[in-house]
Amino acid sequence: MSIELTDDIRKRRFSAPLRAEDMKYYTEHFALAVLRYCFDEYDSLTVCDAPDLQAADKSIGIEVTGIAINNNMAIVGDCLHYWKTGDKRYREKAEQRGATPGESYYILPSVDSDDELSAIESIFAKKLGKLRSYRRKGFRRLGLVMVMDGLPIPVTEMYWADVVRDVQAESPEKYDAVFFAYASALSVYDCHSGRTEFFEIPPADMDALERYARCRAEELIAELSR
Repeated sequence: MSIELTDDIRKRRFSAPLRAEDMKYYTEHFALAVLRYCFDEYDSLTVCDAPDLQAADKSIGIEVTGIAINNNMAIVGDCLHYWKTGDKRYREKAEQRGATPGESYYILPSVDSDDELSAIESIFAKKLGKLRSYRRKGFRRLGLVMVMDGLPIPVTEMYWADVVRDVQAESPEKYDAVFFAYASALSVYDCHSGRTEFFEIPPADMDALERYARCRAEELIAELSR
């Protein structure tokens, strides 16, 4: 583990959630933190843009994306609009989509493995379209980290790499490695060997990684706002 999860990080508390428009910074820093937790070789990566994580010598470039079910993304948007404006039409929209919205929370409708695997397939197919431009920039090894908030359904956890393999088989451009990060683990698909590895992350360390990512995201947001 090349990332230091200090007591200060583990005890850090936050007074409010990040704004929706700032969540991308958190997701990128979380992906980097998880990679550094599991692999020393990614210690030199920094958060950049296009691709999101880069080595200065362009030996590695890694794109980061969140996994979200389309219907649930719409629900989150409805709830955020409702809380911001007080317009009950947005609350009603969220309810019609199957959610239970409150004044400061929402409960999303249940999903099955088909929903999750379909979301992975759609996101991965879209991200394949960026590979050519990254190769032209000179990046030699390219990866993708897909981040899921919470735990996947066991079937998803078992077959996500099969979806990635099948989609990539139809593409002339291919990632070297694809990572699936979620609440308790990091799973890695080596696109050359076809082998999948699994790295379990203890709950206390995962919690610390999330806090670490939040701290780094807030530092970046503060810097950008100056």
